[in-house]
Amino acid sequence: MATKNLQKEENLTAEEKMIGKVSSFYEKNRKLIIIVTLVVIVAIIGAIIGIGVSNSAKNNAQIKIANLEQRYGELILEENPDYSSLISDLEPMVKGSSYPSVKAAYLLGLAYYEQKNYASAQSYFEKVYELNSKVYLAPVAMVNAAACAEDQGNTAKALELYNQVSSDYPESGVAAKAAFNAARINLQQGNIQLAQASFAQLASSYPNSEYGKLAKNLATVL
Repeated sequence: MATKNLQKEENLTAEEKMIGKVSSFYEKNRKLIIIVTLVVIVAIIGAIIGIGVSNSAKNNAQIKIANLEQRYGELILEENPDYSSLISDLEPMVKGSSYPSVKAAYLLGLAYYEQKNYASAQSYFEKVYELNSKVYLAPVAMVNAAACAEDQGNTAKALELYNQVSSDYPESGVAAKAAFNAARINLQQGNIQLAQASFAQLASSYPNSEYGKLAKNLATVL
């Protein structure tokens, strides 16, 4: 099992529900009233059936992704887990910006990472952002994508992703971690002044974060 610390999600959000409004109209001509009424009735029945099917499909997707997440949780506890079946079930779900789709991409990233297939893991973590950059999983997945890039030796891409997270999601729970890792990479590359300035900025922006406190100490000794 891969041991590198990936960022895990912290919060869950409820799916927004949409309510449609239906209106009917009347005509003076009796024949037209009958025809229009029939059309409206058919349309209403179709709308009701459509809403029912849509809600049913959404509920089924929610239940399915919850079950698949549970399977992933069980697999990581096994000594020699086989993720092939889980991956096969998750891949068809990655379509659109809905929560089940985004979560499926995220779980695929985790599954591939556990298999040390860092290229595929990075691809799916970035897919989370592509599908829905506003969902709470987006910054978490981007930090994980950066970790995958580092595992492949692509520090330039990792630095780009870390900076993107701290820039685009400054209020997220992973912003401090992303900023710290970006500063760490700059330090490793010999950019001492930039690293020192980055650590100092991090300490100022996130004074109560464990990364902020560590960054304060590092900025002092550099």
